[in-house]
Amino acid sequence: MPEASASAPRLDPRGRIAIDIGGTFTDALWLADGKLHAAKVPSVPGRQDDSVLAAIERLGAPLESVSDFIHGTTAALNALLERRGARLAMLVTAGFRDVYEIGRANRPAMYDIHWSRPPMLVRRRDILELSARCAADGSVLSELDEEQVRGHARALAGSCDAVAVCLLHAHVEPSHERRVAAILREESPELVVVCSHEVAPEWREYERWSSTLVSAYVTPIIAGYLSRLAERLEQAGLAHPLYVMQSNGGVTTASRAVRRAVNTLFSGPVGGTIGAVAVARDLAATRLVCVDMGGTSFDVSLVVDGGTETDAQIEIAGHPVLTQSVSVSSLGAGGGSIASVEAGGLRVGPRSAGASPGPACYGRGGTQPTVTDANLVLGRIPAGALLGGSVPLDRAASAAALAPLAAELGLAPLELAEGIVSVANAMMADAIREVTVARGIDPRDFDLLAFGGAGPLHAVALAQELEIGRVVVPASPGTLSAWGMLQAPIRHDFVRAFFRDLDDLDESELARAVAELRAEGEQVLRAEGIEQTRVRCEPSADLRYRGQEYTLNVPLDGADAAAEIASRFTASHHERYGHSNPSEGIELVNVRLAALGVSDPPPPVELPERGQPEAISFAEAVFAGASLRTALYARALLGAGGRVCGPCIVLEEGSTTLVPPGWQATTTGQGHLVIEAQPA
Repeated sequence: MPEASASAPRLDPRGRIAIDIGGTFTDALWLADGKLHAAKVPSVPGRQDDSVLAAIERLGAPLESVSDFIHGTTAALNALLERRGARLAMLVTAGFRDVYEIGRANRPAMYDIHWSRPPMLVRRRDILELSARCAADGSVLSELDEEQVRGHARALAGSCDAVAVCLLHAHVEPSHERRVAAILREESPELVVVCSHEVAPEWREYERWSSTLVSAYVTPIIAGYLSRLAERLEQAGLAHPLYVMQSNGGVTTASRAVRRAVNTLFSGPVGGTIGAVAVARDLAATRLVCVDMGGTSFDVSLVVDGGTETDAQIEIAGHPVLTQSVSVSSLGAGGGSIASVEAGGLRVGPRSAGASPGPACYGRGGTQPTVTDANLVLGRIPAGALLGGSVPLDRAASAAALAPLAAELGLAPLELAEGIVSVANAMMADAIREVTVARGIDPRDFDLLAFGGAGPLHAVALAQELEIGRVVVPASPGTLSAWGMLQAPIRHDFVRAFFRDLDDLDESELARAVAELRAEGEQVLRAEGIEQTRVRCEPSADLRYRGQEYTLNVPLDGADAAAEIASRFTASHHERYGHSNPSEGIELVNVRLAALGVSDPPPPVELPERGQPEAISFAEAVFAGASLRTALYARALLGAGGRVCGPCIVLEEGSTTLVPPGWQATTTGQGHLVIEAQPA
């Protein structure tokens, strides 16, 4: 796998490729000579590298002329969700063998009598103890017994694929973990060794150990996939390193992604949020609810004050993971979500037809009714629409798939189709409420940004449900996640435990900690060939009220006084949770730093004016039980300032935008569609 060098992402925005793999489609963008070329191909289940190569072939991009190749992958996330990761062993401090199994006592579903904890990633018999021990301040209580480590290494040889080294207080003093890792690699070079101080150098042993186990569990999968892909790309002519999108909203080299596999879990979904930030800049919008509806899932994120929201801890399949991640909430509701009867009622998802066989209308053997089939039967996807811009959709097959379910429920086929869409919309609206209303945020203060292959089809219905007044469909909504990857900087996150009461804070000590993290971040970026003029460091701190369990991250300035930090935390707490307590003591728990290698953004789009658009044809579409004559427009023919009124459908390769009766869509100078209610 190529290492990073002076050929890190170039500032010249030519010859750049970004590819995002979804559950149903793989989206690709090629930016060359200031022009953007897009392609969408069906994803190949279980063989993501085949999907990437197929997308490149569809683009027609000569890899030898490409300077940057950025990739978003779900390989690590799928391995974790599908429980097909590495065989694990774990080395822990003696007496703490059960920390991981005990975990936390809280229940995510308090009244669900069927809830049970997810299975452990490592069997208890494969958790081995070491006598070495450090105190909470990093002082050594028991020295490392190297022969004990060598004995464990020999015992593990051939019985596992990866070893997680998780010693007590290693986030303060990592020397024992480093030596254990060196001995394991010496004795058993075939083992993947992952240390907790490298994955999550933070306090809380259970969360740090869980994060390390997750990273070790997926490392062999992501390493094999990225190595195979890098080799195939190199054979096809790519002369520069492969870059991978990370959960934190930045990119990194494939080789570093393997060493920090846990950072790639949300590699694909966050690209759309980064792209949404660019759209917000175009529109001078500060608050967006971003919804990405593809073939398999529905992802929700927020843009607040023109930037993304990030979390320092996420939970995936019941496993807590300490890693900086753009906040994305996912729901199993996409165009391929299957409709069925459960307890006498209509249910949509979470089962999906995926890419193979896909919805019935794809003509690949699918027979179960999906959201896409319902939209096609309703005429909201015109009968002449093409899958991925090339494959015709089979409306008769969709009708045949809906018929048995309609008969079972005693509904007419069109009633069932509207019911399927309505149920899907209700589920998606509830998902949006979870990240807004449930946190004290009023969605009516936001615009709704809809993208993905199916997002623009459902956007206005979601806006009506949530009383949002403006909907935005970005230029090329089907490939916005890939577009976001072209916007993303190189990014590395660093954290240091720094537990202090803010009232007793030594500000010079805090400044030294930030300076040391800054030096570490700049060193990593220099090693990746980033010029100093392109380096930007963003320090922050995790704070909490005294006695609270969890923290809130606030930005730091190099000259911050304790009172300024406290004021910033109080304001952030009130904005996020709707209340604050300025008289309560505040604790500083961690110091963080994001080291960014920024590059020039792709050139802005300037859409020419083309006058009032004309419909390319008309079709019948169903709205609220009535079939209405609906105008069809080609998005490529819409110029800046062009306005279309509903009911109408805007067609483009990779996505379809529905403008229902009573709404109108206007094209901006950057090519975005802004949909609002028609004036009374």
